[in-house]
Amino acid sequence: MSQMDRRTLLTWTSALAVSLAAGRRTASATAADGVYRRSMVLDTLSFEYPKFDPRPALRAGLSGVVLDLRTEVRDKPEAIAELDRWQTAFAAPDSPFCCILQAADFARAKATNRFAVVLNSQDASILGTPTVANGPENLDALAMFYGKGLRVLQLTYTSNNGLGTGYADAYDAGLARLGVEVVKEMNRLGMLIDTSHSSEKTTLDAISLSSRPMAVTHAGCYSLFPDKRNKSDRVIRALADKGGYMGIYNMTMWMTSARTSSVETIVDHIDHAVKIGGIDLVGFGSDHEVCGDPRPQPEKVQSMQEFVDRNKGWPGGEPMNGHVTASDLDGPDRMHVLADALARRRYSDAAIEKILGGNFVRVFGGACG
Repeated sequence: MSQMDRRTLLTWTSALAVSLAAGRRTASATAADGVYRRSMVLDTLSFEYPKFDPRPALRAGLSGVVLDLRTEVRDKPEAIAELDRWQTAFAAPDSPFCCILQAADFARAKATNRFAVVLNSQDASILGTPTVANGPENLDALAMFYGKGLRVLQLTYTSNNGLGTGYADAYDAGLARLGVEVVKEMNRLGMLIDTSHSSEKTTLDAISLSSRPMAVTHAGCYSLFPDKRNKSDRVIRALADKGGYMGIYNMTMWMTSARTSSVETIVDHIDHAVKIGGIDLVGFGSDHEVCGDPRPQPEKVQSMQEFVDRNKGWPGGEPMNGHVTASDLDGPDRMHVLADALARRRYSDAAIEKILGGNFVRVFGGACG
């Protein structure tokens, strides 16, 4: 069998598995269907370019996403250009998108059947080279990005960046001087602070300092899989005590040592986060494209292998166990699959509605108004 034939077969097999799973869900007419249809359904970390078509996601019941800017390099010029492209997309006649600037905008998007987009950058390096000791350029840049619609900013992305320490750094120095000033200014402007890729100390420092609720938009639970990309019980408690939010991701390579994974793997982490932080804390942030990533797991493993090899011996570089994601959550209907799984675990309708998006809307309102 040629490589192309083998790839075609794997793709067909994966698509068939997803189709069968969807068929089982339809046939069972799950108890979660009603709450899913009426809920604000949000994936709190996704990514796409402004020209993508959100209609398949809307048809699948996904109300919107927290959307990371897609740039080749996370710097100021690239971020400005991408934000300008998004503003053009929002302003287009009959635009399918709704730019979310405050919590009330979510209801407006759902009422008009438009796709809610909360603009986010996963790396505060877009603020430029740290100048806090000599001038206000970084904080001026933050205010400029706020004016262009950015509402969520992750303090560090994996490595340190002048604001603080990332999860993969050898020495955890916590929040740096510039990071302290950025947290204060984000509170003043009305922006949601994200520490998904930040270190333990950076995250705890930011939670302690912030006067508004904060978010971990996409991570797992360290107690269930001890990789520093995941969050400790100490962080989960501190985040909950501040009225914050934690989205559990679909990155099963950092969630279980089992050879296979499914939506149940994600719900195990949701269960743990709820146990530690309470039902008002938790949601879901896939860390994948808006309409999902249906590639077969062997192809995904191959694409991640370079990252794992480069980080061998460091956080995030653990050997993979044959999967990167839960395949049943790889489509635009992933939130419906999740709702069904939560119903099987005996979560109430009210609890499912919170996890599907209600918790994030509340926290976003507390941070951004």
